[in-house]
Amino acid sequence: MANEIFIDWITISQLHTVDEQLPVYCNGIIINYDSIGNARHERVCPATFPGSFETSIRLKSDGKHVSLSGNVGRFSRKDNLFNLGWQQTLHKANRICLDRGLPAFTPGTVGTSAHFAESPGSRVSRLDITCNFATGSESQARALIRWLANRSVSRMKKGRAGDESVWWVNSRHMLKAYIKHIEMLKHGCSEEDPVYLWCKDQGVVRVEIELKKRLLFDEGLNKLENITDEKLIKVFQDETEIFNSVDRSDEPDILDAIPAKSRVYASAWLAGQDLKNLLSNGTLYRHAKILRQYGIDILEPRNVETFPLKVRIVEMKPLSMPDWYSLDDEKPMLKVVGE
Repeated sequence: MANEIFIDWITISQLHTVDEQLPVYCNGIIINYDSIGNARHERVCPATFPGSFETSIRLKSDGKHVSLSGNVGRFSRKDNLFNLGWQQTLHKANRICLDRGLPAFTPGTVGTSAHFAESPGSRVSRLDITCNFATGSESQARALIRWLANRSVSRMKKGRAGDESVWWVNSRHMLKAYIKHIEMLKHGCSEEDPVYLWCKDQGVVRVEIELKKRLLFDEGLNKLENITDEKLIKVFQDETEIFNSVDRSDEPDILDAIPAKSRVYASAWLAGQDLKNLLSNGTLYRHAKILRQYGIDILEPRNVETFPLKVRIVEMKPLSMPDWYSLDDEKPMLKVVGE
């Protein structure tokens, strides 16, 4: 699975304790003043570095503190159907910094060179991990999105855009699934593009997890030295547990397996009743927790549509990169906007 999961965004920073000031890159400074006119807080805005194919990276340096943010693997590439793994992403981010006279992002407390003295290790505050799945056709992909839109994820708010995309979000992370070739069209891709046609033919659904600062800190993945492809794969698998929950509501023997106290509510839901209007919140959520273990979500309206992908959902495997696809990129065009 390591070859199928890749990085689609990184925000990383590092404070460099060097005697000589590093090059400064910014797009202005925002200063907040108090009521009598004293400057209370200054924030350096990042500079934008454009690449080819209308890509860009945000880079900020105040002479000591350096940060980089963006889809590093996508930078100066035509598309990001497949992208770089963790080590490749970090290598390319460091290449971008070194091309501008900035030190590479490093783990721990290390001496980067004779010119750059010892400095604290880098900190990662956002990391998006992504995987593609093949459903077989556009209609199958839409059916998958509709099925997912009927699923609830504990302690996460859900949103959807028709049968094209669905997402769940909280303060720790964001999980989203969307049909890739439709997203490519919205970003200006031609309908004649071979990559677009391949995605449409395969029915590619992309699943992304945006790991926010809080989750990264809790998992220890905010420190560069702790991040590995194996750990990111484990996080991806844990956070996409929803894809392993088969909808068993059409199985004739499902009621026999459910505890007696919850069986009556499962039966009512299967008959199409809206239990939110019949039960108190305490009773509703208590039995909803039990019934989720049996593939039934009474918090969602009964899905009467016959869904042909139940088994396929469980058996879907990450889509491997085809031989004809290339991850090569052009040499980054590192001209700062406004220079």
